[in-house]
Amino acid sequence: MIAGETATGLIEALRAVVRTGRALKQDDHQAAAAVLAGLSRGGEQRLGQLACGLAVDPSVVSRQVAGLTRAGLVARRPDPGDGRAGLLSLTDRGADWLAAHRRKEADRLVGLLAGWSEDDVGCLLGYLRKLNDDIGKEQHR
Repeated sequence: MIAGETATGLIEALRAVVRTGRALKQDDHQAAAAVLAGLSRGGEQRLGQLACGLAVDPSVVSRQVAGLTRAGLVARRPDPGDGRAGLLSLTDRGADWLAAHRRKEADRLVGLLAGWSEDDVGCLLGYLRKLNDDIGKEQHR
């Protein structure tokens, strides 16, 4: 059993990591990357489904999708099951942009973790995945 003081310290440390991560955001590319990653993971989908997967209001996603569509990174087509709705998908150009963005983020993280051993990073990754899985299980109860 984890002591309350340890749990409080862990929560504060996680909050600090999230705050620092937000501060490291380069620009609006993070929001674009989130939308493109959602389409990459989930495939073709309606805007509402994408917004739900990103845990944001559909109006936020709508604004992002409009710009990404103009830039040729997202394609929109009518939903054959409901002509009033549209289906969104990642274009080849969008997939290339997302891959380049992810490489840039990974390079940045490699620089930040330059003093860490491969074993330490592997342990952190394992623990973060385990924490995420446990949080997911709790949400589905």
